[in-house]
Amino acid sequence: PSRKDLNDDLLRKIASQLAESELASAVALKRCSSRFKDLAAPLVANAVERTDEKWRDAAAEIGGRGAATITGGLERNEVLTELDLAGNGIDDAGAEALASALRVNAVLTSLVLWDNNIGEEWPPEEGAKALASALRVNAVLTDLNLGQNKIGDEDANALASALR
Repeated sequence: PSRKDLNDDLLRKIASQLAESELASAVALKRCSSRFKDLAAPLVANAVERTDEKWRDAAAEIGGRGAATITGGLERNEVLTELDLAGNGIDDAGAEALASALRVNAVLTSLVLWDNNIGEEWPPEEGAKALASALRVNAVLTDLNLGQNKIGDEDANALASALR
């Protein structure tokens, strides 16, 4: 059967299954008919909202090196535009993992890393420098909050240079 032969109930069931597969639905919708998009849009919006909640819940438990856990999802992300990871104990290794994802992410516009442990390692690791390097190639991220971290002068200069 062609798409024209599919009834709205069947399209809703298909859309529901796509929505249950989280953000895969958003990617799939790019290739669908406008009729299917109209039926699927509310389900996809709900899936995106649930996914945002899951990211926030995961962030609450991230800690230091755990930031690498969400890196893969952030690299493949085509929907999430804001991510707040404030106060999660993310250290330099975690910042490096996030920087790796930022190099290829094309939709995240706001990242909050306020009140983490970036720059607190001794000897200092490369977290802030890695973020600076990522900012040089990521033209989409416009808001990066690194307040209340212990970023030294050298790393602050690297970040400032990347923003020029």
